[in-house]
Amino acid sequence: MTIQAVTTWEGTVAGLQILEAGAKQSGPIHESMGAKNPRLWRASAGGDNERAYYSIEFDSHEAYGKFSDLMMASEWWAGTIEWMVANKDEIENLGTTIYYNAI
Repeated sequence: MTIQAVTTWEGTVAGLQILEAGAKQSGPIHESMGAKNPRLWRASAGGDNERAYYSIEFDSHEAYGKFSDLMMASEWWAGTIEWMVANKDEIENLGTTIYYNAI
């Protein structure tokens, strides 16, 4: 079963540019912790231009749980929290939703 964690971000144009730069750095870090297929999704038509969606995939809920434990204990996560506070006027994390593939 494929599990996908999708974090929703909302921000200004400048904030979304900051997020894009951060996502390019975060993808390889997340992969080193067990995530697969890091992607930053942006709307190219139809609205929703002020949001971006960062997704990563896992083979199981257990694999996602192991990733979460590693991430939350990492220096990278502590730095990410500082980054979010420093950039809160430009970009905001609206939360992460965990999906599973039902087909």
